[in-house]
Amino acid sequence: MPKAVPFTPKPATAKLPLAVRKDIRDNFDSKKEDFQAQIKELTGADFTININAAEVWAYAAPDDPAAGRCFSAYVEGFICALTEFMTNFKDNGKTYFNEAVTQSELTITVNPLGDKGNTIDSAVKDGVYCILFRHDRLGCNQSWLRDSMLPAIESAPREGFSLSAKHSIEKDYEDEIDELQEAINKLCGAPFTLDPNFEEIYKVLTEAKDKVSDADWRNSIGRIVFKYFEALKYHLESQKFGEDEMLRDGLQEIVETKTFKIRVLLKTESTTETVLEDGVMYLQTRPDCWVCLSAF
Repeated sequence: MPKAVPFTPKPATAKLPLAVRKDIRDNFDSKKEDFQAQIKELTGADFTININAAEVWAYAAPDDPAAGRCFSAYVEGFICALTEFMTNFKDNGKTYFNEAVTQSELTITVNPLGDKGNTIDSAVKDGVYCILFRHDRLGCNQSWLRDSMLPAIESAPREGFSLSAKHSIEKDYEDEIDELQEAINKLCGAPFTLDPNFEEIYKVLTEAKDKVSDADWRNSIGRIVFKYFEALKYHLESQKFGEDEMLRDGLQEIVETKTFKIRVLLKTESTTETVLEDGVMYLQTRPDCWVCLSAF
């Protein structure tokens, strides 16, 4: 099979035609300050839109003068996607976006993947947010940036949780756990700690990469940990802990720390299992069984 030829970008247009330059002036430059103001309102940062028109318009159809209208449509699509992004992720979204897009700059450029690239996509390169168009589809699907914004922001290196994981932990676990905690305490006959162990779990699943049973696990990490504790409640109920004082006393004696803790190990004997170590009851699984909520 012949080796694929790497994509080579076109050279920039030596000189843009007068009609193209006029369209940029009338339909993009005249709107740029307002666009930048809208982006600043969303991000809190002074933002610059920096488009190399000669490079981008090299991919336009011959005799097409509507460069300004094209650039504006891309920026409007970006602002719509950014508005939804900030609505979904709120303060966390603003923090993660600004920590990724460190140059507070937006540009448009051809997708280096060539024919393998999407019609429209996003990337963060050297702190600049890049709207990527496929070389043969300039001006297409300009409002379809919503799905590529989160992956672009999360691709920027950072310590700690990804934005989607942090969002899931807060929304799907922290906002929901109190009632479940109360029910488990009642079944156990004493206050117990539910330790989600998110940092260690996140590290193990990140390092396990394609071994994790859910490729989209960051988006649901909070919900899955919550469901593990829900499974614990179910089994305490099914074993009649709420009705048997001796069972409750025995549990309190053996789980000396009164702690249930989620753990992910590279190897386990069963899909999911309970292990008592140093007075802690671990509810554990392995990466390839992460979403398997079998009996502990």
